[in-house]
Amino acid sequence: MREKIDCFLPCSDFEGIQATISQLMGNKTIQHIHLLVGSDFDSCVVPEDIDIITSDKPFSTDTLREIAAHTDADYVLFSTKASPVVLGKNALERMLRVAVDSDATMVYGDHYDTLDGNIAKHPCIDYHKGSIRDDFDFGQLLLLPSLLLHEYVSTAIKEDFDYAGLYALRLFLSRKGEIFHLAEYLYTEQELDNRKSGEKQFDYVNPKNREVQVEMEKAATRHLDEIGALVDTNAYKTPDFDEQDFKYEASVIIPVFNRARTIADAVGSALSQQTSFKFNVIVVDNHSTDGTTDILNSINDARLVHIIPQRTDLGIGGCWNEALDSNLCGRFAVQLDSDDLYSSPRTLQQIVDAFHRQKAAMIIGSYRMCNFKLETLPPGLIDHKEWTDDNGCNNALRINGLGAPRAFFTPLARQIKFPNTSYGEDYAMGLAFSRRYRIGRIYDELYLCRRWEGNSDAALSIEKINANNIYKDQLRSLEISARQQLVAGKLDTTADNRLQRFFNRQLEIWDVPNLNYQQLSHVKTKQLGDIEAQFNPARIVSTGANIDKKAIAERPCFLCNANRDNRQMSKILECGLELLINPFPILPMHFTLPTRRHQPQSVATLFPKIYSLLDDYADIMVFYNGPRCGASAPDHAHLQGGTSGLLPIQKCWQRFCRSLKTVYSCGEGEQISLITEYVVPAFVIQSKSAKCEAQLFDKLYKALDKEACSEAMLNIVAWRQEDNHITVVFPRRKHRPDCYYAEGAEQLLASPGALDMAGLMILPRKDDFETITQERAEAVLREVAITSEQAAEICQRLTKMQESTHQANAISKQPNVTVGLKSDTTINFFLHKPYLAKGEEICGEQEVSFSEGGLLWNGNHYRELLFSPVAKDASFSLANVTIGIDYHWERKQTQTFRGALRLVVEEDKICAINELPVENYLESVISSEMKATSSLELLKAHAVISRSWLLAQMEKRRKQKESGNNFFSFEKGDDTLIKWYDREDHTIFDVCADDHCQRYQGITKKTSEHVAEAIRQTKGQILMEGDDICDARFSKCCGGVTEEFQYCWEDTPKKYLTSVRDLVLGVEDASPIPNLSDEAEAEKWIRFNPPAFCNTTDKKILSQVLNDYDQETADFYRWKVMLTQAQLQQLFDEKLKMNFGDILDLQAVERGKSGRISKLRIVGSEKTFIIGKELEIRRALSDTHLYSSAFVVDKYDIDEQGVPQRFEIIGAGWGHGVGLCQIGAAVMGEEGYDYDAILLHYYQGAEIKKLYK
Repeated sequence: MREKIDCFLPCSDFEGIQATISQLMGNKTIQHIHLLVGSDFDSCVVPEDIDIITSDKPFSTDTLREIAAHTDADYVLFSTKASPVVLGKNALERMLRVAVDSDATMVYGDHYDTLDGNIAKHPCIDYHKGSIRDDFDFGQLLLLPSLLLHEYVSTAIKEDFDYAGLYALRLFLSRKGEIFHLAEYLYTEQELDNRKSGEKQFDYVNPKNREVQVEMEKAATRHLDEIGALVDTNAYKTPDFDEQDFKYEASVIIPVFNRARTIADAVGSALSQQTSFKFNVIVVDNHSTDGTTDILNSINDARLVHIIPQRTDLGIGGCWNEALDSNLCGRFAVQLDSDDLYSSPRTLQQIVDAFHRQKAAMIIGSYRMCNFKLETLPPGLIDHKEWTDDNGCNNALRINGLGAPRAFFTPLARQIKFPNTSYGEDYAMGLAFSRRYRIGRIYDELYLCRRWEGNSDAALSIEKINANNIYKDQLRSLEISARQQLVAGKLDTTADNRLQRFFNRQLEIWDVPNLNYQQLSHVKTKQLGDIEAQFNPARIVSTGANIDKKAIAERPCFLCNANRDNRQMSKILECGLELLINPFPILPMHFTLPTRRHQPQSVATLFPKIYSLLDDYADIMVFYNGPRCGASAPDHAHLQGGTSGLLPIQKCWQRFCRSLKTVYSCGEGEQISLITEYVVPAFVIQSKSAKCEAQLFDKLYKALDKEACSEAMLNIVAWRQEDNHITVVFPRRKHRPDCYYAEGAEQLLASPGALDMAGLMILPRKDDFETITQERAEAVLREVAITSEQAAEICQRLTKMQESTHQANAISKQPNVTVGLKSDTTINFFLHKPYLAKGEEICGEQEVSFSEGGLLWNGNHYRELLFSPVAKDASFSLANVTIGIDYHWERKQTQTFRGALRLVVEEDKICAINELPVENYLESVISSEMKATSSLELLKAHAVISRSWLLAQMEKRRKQKESGNNFFSFEKGDDTLIKWYDREDHTIFDVCADDHCQRYQGITKKTSEHVAEAIRQTKGQILMEGDDICDARFSKCCGGVTEEFQYCWEDTPKKYLTSVRDLVLGVEDASPIPNLSDEAEAEKWIRFNPPAFCNTTDKKILSQVLNDYDQETADFYRWKVMLTQAQLQQLFDEKLKMNFGDILDLQAVERGKSGRISKLRIVGSEKTFIIGKELEIRRALSDTHLYSSAFVVDKYDIDEQGVPQRFEIIGAGWGHGVGLCQIGAAVMGEEGYDYDAILLHYYQGAEIKKLYK
């Protein structure tokens, strides 16, 4: 063969391996031989043609780098021991041929061992995906391609190791391709370790090896991460120990076969446990033949449960399953092997306490190796302190055992089930548990593992060791595959929930529902438009039920505990209802949820419990049948629940959502809407809190038609959609359709309940199912449902309720505001303290990306994400928040905010929204808009107007959302564009964080006590005109006269936003406002420098209003800007997307009362066009924003064609000028005006009122 090999041999004694070297040197495949020697090695004895690499750590990454640097052959042969090896005939040639032919990343083979002069075969085992333990037995010689070694050292080393370098290389090679086991005996090596297998197996927990094990764990963890199999313990589920009721809190489980010598000791140790709870001992006697059975029968203790399985093919795992399946098994199942003992009578109590304290689904303790005299044997205490909460589950794949005693939460153990083996069954369970649940540890000694001549694992043959390792490697391969699916989001975890376990357990012990649910999987269905018909003969019990008073009185109530089958399981839920399996199902998982006391069916009793149920069990759907609307037990209050997502109304919910008509709202996203496109009229309540849901249902229920002393006829279907609760209410007018009572061919045995109303029509008769049409199915539902006219009347009643209660609700409490912070395809933020999201507490660095139309966070997709602070002082920082958007001071900052963070998708981007109380929002706004050095009266005035403006905008948005009238903010013609910029584009939040609304920077700027005091003194105070909250606008500098609302925004004048001279009459030079709508008067005013409160250059006063970057603007009361012809053309081209040719003139078509131009004519050589209103004009004439639209224009350098080359814009004021003038108010504050006087100066005709306390 042309391929060559470079050999690398660890060497501590050259003479000892000289024969090996001679054999290698005589082989034609060998190119170079290199010795790996320690720093104290005498190199003088080594021939010159053998290279020496000095390394005291032959398995380190540094050594691997040296090996890579010293090889230029095709393959590398690595010896893992410094002892001699005798090659078989053509062994290297065979390994090389196999390596080439298989394209393997590594080749290893079987070999012979010599021990004490004896030679024995030493077969190895095949390498699998799960063969990641660091002590995998490859033998002494490894052959690998040098190209892969070079690739590893140049690109794949992420961390330097002293001991785990070769292990990390092997894992890398396994990711690159196949590690090939050549099942041929190729060489003979010396076995230097003559310990028994039972002693070797504990090397990995020996404290002396701890430093090595830490490195091995890091390498294994990185490998699992690379192959997508790393479990994130932050995603662990917390077990609900109350998910089922148990007669015993704990059971000690002892599988046994032929342990007559030890079984009495083991049972005695278990029965002697001292606990504060009830426990038993379950011994599964696997058909013992040595007297074990007789010993067990002789023990007279009621707590001992002696099970002899019917099957004769059970291993230890099968015996465990027998114990777990017993109705006498306790909540926690605790291991005790038949030849072992508990260390103390408190062991069982310690284990159960650990379950509750550590919230773990499995507990593993520590054990001591000892003999029958209980004398300690090496290695002594095995405590597995290598286990860590955050990575123990991953490191478990590297090691061969987890410890003892092992204890399991019984419902989970029943669900997972032990493999029916007598080796590795406990390890398999530990791996499966640790994939989704925390494994708790107890590091104190709990257990005595007694070694004696009868132990099966004290000394094992190589064949038995290999068989055991093959099985555990298979377990690891299986577990890695499962974890890869879990990480990739492909693993079906729906069955891993407490309801499913309760359901499964019920079917295991009760044959009637078991059979009915099996038959349900074969029922026929057919689609009839938005209705799905189900042929379900078993439901004749309910459909044909006689529910008149006489029939009800004569039959025993099947929901009362005393009348139930004794095999029917029940669980008391936190909401007070019982959980029962419905033995006659419609859904794949169908529950009945009755009250514990016999009482009439009542929506008033049961509706509050729906929210609680969905909060606890988010994967189910809950429904309610009124006493005259499908309830087969109207005498006993109950809800029902089951598999969510199967009802037609749920399947098509996205379509129905698009045409919802909101008729009543109590907050952002919490409302009552009419479903307009469904077969029958129905109402949906969308809520995020139990309180709001109850309030909304109360409103809806009051609006329904009902007879005196009777419950309104209705059905309810409710489910969770992420954090939102969806409750669909079907008002009814009839119990059953006329066809139910008809005879002959006209009869259709359909008795609609909630599921029927939601589109799943249940038909117990075959003829009905086969003959029903879409038209008839829809007619049945429409006959019992309310009419469209009745639905419209209900909507009118709700609208009136909304109008009458909205103002009262606003007064009663401080509202929350939603603030749009930024919009981007990726949102990076940092949670400084714990926040709650998707039911878990999280903290630290977070990243959410737009992906596939939704939000991608931690590998999962969501429609919306809400991060709610756990504590009031919790905060988050958001990177790259833009402030001063499109203004001359635009810049990006990292800003910090308190309150909740909501992330939603809007137009292929993620919008970050801050939710917080109004008063907290105002502290930031005032701190951002004003300096802490401002006078208290100025700050108080600003608090009132900021609060007023905010609440007015929130109210305006609410009305627009409810009415669906999104008014247009522009008027466009062939030669005109009149556009104004308000907040109507904010559809998913109340206000944005930038100057377009109010400058909000969270707690980025610390709120001074001065600002906080102003907020406190004015809490709840707003400006009102009559019953309306004033839309209290404000700007930096009015320029001497404030503007009127309609010249800047829509043409709806507001009495309190009239034009005001920014100077109190009676002051020198004060005079009535000139008619600044007149062009001549405006020109005089703008070119003049009249006195006004805002006409000041006092830096102390200006610093109260202007933040640092605002003070970059020197002139604001009167200012000038020069624009060239080229600059103007470029601006219009970029801003207006129009080519005017040469700009000939800029003409004011309309001015407001402050002289601000609201319509500007642009005259060009190619085009003449009118633009407005003021902000559109300001944007068109500046890269960012012109200071104001109160300006006149002087033209210079007019050429022969009449084209000016320069335009000087002379202007007045800064901002739109409507409402309060901030600089003017600052001057008033300095001059001693109270805040109410300041406010009523700028908002004439308004009143200051307190909305909430």
